[in-house]
Amino acid sequence: MIRKISFSFSKSIKTPAQMQPCTPELLNAALDDQLVRNTCQEIAAKLKAVNEGTLTRKAFNQQKTKLKEDNLPVVCFHANFSDGYRHNQSAVPSGLSIYDVDHLTIDPRAYYKNKVAGREVELGISFAHVSPSNEGIRLVFEIPQGMCLAEAQQWMATQLEDDTYDGSVKDLARCSFVVCRDYVLYYDEEELFAEREVSEAVTNVTNDTPFSAPLPPLSEGESYEDNFNGVSYPQIIKAMEEQLGGVPAQGARNNFIFTMSCHLRYVCNDDPRWIAQIMPRYGEDEQKFMSTVRSACNRPQTKSMPDLMKRAIEQARRQQQIDKMVEANGIHAQKPPVMPKKLTKFMRNITKNVPEHLKPAVAMGVFPPLGAHCKGVKFRYNDNALVEPTFINVLAAEMSSGKSCVNEPINAIMADIKEKDAKNRKMLQEYKEQYDACPANEQKPMRPKAPVQWVKSDMTPAAFVQMMADAEGRFLYSRLDEIGLLNQLKTNGKGNNVTEILRLAYDCGEYGQERVGTKSVSECVEVRYNVNASTTPGKCRRFFKDSLLDGTLSRISFCTIYTDDDRMPLYGVYDDKFQKQIQTFVAHLNEAKGLIVCKKANKLATEMIEENRQYSALTDDDTYRELSYRATLSAFKRGMVLYILNGQKWCNEIEDFVRWSYHYDMWCKMWIFGENMRRAMDLDKAVMLPGRPNLMELLPDTFTLEDLNAVRRAQGMKGDGSALLRKWVSRGYCTYDPVTKKYTKSAQFLAKHQKRAA
Repeated sequence: MIRKISFSFSKSIKTPAQMQPCTPELLNAALDDQLVRNTCQEIAAKLKAVNEGTLTRKAFNQQKTKLKEDNLPVVCFHANFSDGYRHNQSAVPSGLSIYDVDHLTIDPRAYYKNKVAGREVELGISFAHVSPSNEGIRLVFEIPQGMCLAEAQQWMATQLEDDTYDGSVKDLARCSFVVCRDYVLYYDEEELFAEREVSEAVTNVTNDTPFSAPLPPLSEGESYEDNFNGVSYPQIIKAMEEQLGGVPAQGARNNFIFTMSCHLRYVCNDDPRWIAQIMPRYGEDEQKFMSTVRSACNRPQTKSMPDLMKRAIEQARRQQQIDKMVEANGIHAQKPPVMPKKLTKFMRNITKNVPEHLKPAVAMGVFPPLGAHCKGVKFRYNDNALVEPTFINVLAAEMSSGKSCVNEPINAIMADIKEKDAKNRKMLQEYKEQYDACPANEQKPMRPKAPVQWVKSDMTPAAFVQMMADAEGRFLYSRLDEIGLLNQLKTNGKGNNVTEILRLAYDCGEYGQERVGTKSVSECVEVRYNVNASTTPGKCRRFFKDSLLDGTLSRISFCTIYTDDDRMPLYGVYDDKFQKQIQTFVAHLNEAKGLIVCKKANKLATEMIEENRQYSALTDDDTYRELSYRATLSAFKRGMVLYILNGQKWCNEIEDFVRWSYHYDMWCKMWIFGENMRRAMDLDKAVMLPGRPNLMELLPDTFTLEDLNAVRRAQGMKGDGSALLRKWVSRGYCTYDPVTKKYTKSAQFLAKHQKRAA
């Protein structure tokens, strides 16, 4: 089976109940620990005394044992332990073995050079070191496929032409003392901590679980709970599988089922029938499976639940919460959230002429023209800010997918504005002709008040400001078949900063220009500009690539077209009858004035804000969190527009649509921009990191070279700090005691940095 964490570590051999998965950080820190180095040096000094005849071998062995047990961490390369206890019952084989060569009569380094050096890859060795006694070596190697521990030992002995080997290493719970870095002969960190396949032959330890009588069936009316404290058992099983290294491969099932059962008994009332009901068989024979479960339940049980089981339950609880949120939100689903079947009367009418897969695009795309009908209409959001029905919608879908489906519904909504615009455009054209034909010595005609709302994107700043002023609080509106056309709207004479206008449009921000000329436009207006645009996902990403973090994307609502059906879509008929039906709804928007209040809409917004906050925390997704704020506001505004269209009557259909439109908008944003935004946010945070801190301020008043090196590693620095310490001493920042080998901050340094040091 594949296991990510392969072996165990403990700070002391005296604490067999505190085994934890070993990581490169734990092992490297132990190898570099000053106490470990001092202990190895002290043992070496005592061995020298033995060789010189000043210390007996018996005394040396006693003192060596005490020094190792008191000061050295241990590593069990053979296994990790599902319950944290170093014993064979809970051992999960790692696929590694150790080979000890003890009591050498020659220098251990010479032995390694002559017999092992250069053959590490051939022998599967990933770690080798001189033993703490300084009289032997220890090799850590990968067990060849199909061998158990004892067979692997014999194989290595044969490879090294060694007639004897330590037979106790076949014990899965056998551990090794950690040595200092100077004793390491070979270390391939990547290979040592690699994931590897482990077969049943790895271990000689088996569970004696003979088959006994079948478990009695549940009596009539008897049943078991399907959850433990609200956490479903299937979710707990998944978490346990992860904690134990993954689903077992063939050959490792019995040990896995036994270990799993030993833990599940804590949440299944120690009942083998309950465990058997919730646990998969993993391909094991039913009789052998039941025998293993029964054996696990007969094993002596501790009073408190093992930490591994607690971690699995907590992991399952978190994952269950996330799954529920994902199911509701659909953010990470492969398909966008499905639009509600029950819609308001207006939404049913506006979407009735398009196929099902195009309805979401139409439903989202109609809000910019709907909002353009509102003059002076405001809503009070939950933060007490007054907002207006500002909408910018971008339809991002593949080529030839049917993006034009929004055009006819928009035309029907904008029919009344288009009719007024035609009259006003004619009036403006006549004014221009009269103005140009008027002799210079005669008074020029006054510019008529003729607002035009449906405008082209190809406008100069002066034209944009003038048309906004002419609108007198009404919305301008543009529909673009390609989002790149927005670049025609220049916000200054030098470049195309159209995203600035989009941000101002969403917020109804002020924009204008000051000119000296009598014929120039000098106006300051509140930007009210709703936009529909279409594009492909790739072009959409390129268009907004420089606006990922400036708030533009959060102000825009996105939609798409998703379908597995490549047949030509069949549309309904958009006739005068359809247009008249839509205009009866639009009349509600034209008549609405002032502040529109709907307490149920605000209550829904409150619920959604809290739901989104929880979801962001559970997924730990900064991108989602940043986008969710204004997406919730946009959904609220859509709900208020539907509220007006529905005769200012709230209904369940509006609430369902508001929730769906939020999740749909967020799904599209995360689909199009999620990864790019995450990278941009990570880069932005990295740029904002402060400079490197004063390293001495991070150290205690008295410290060692190892303390400094640990601080340097934490700051991402490489190499040894010896040269830096010499510099600090020479400059009077600290003093050095050669007896204790410790450094002490000087009075000069503490006086200058007293506050920070404190």
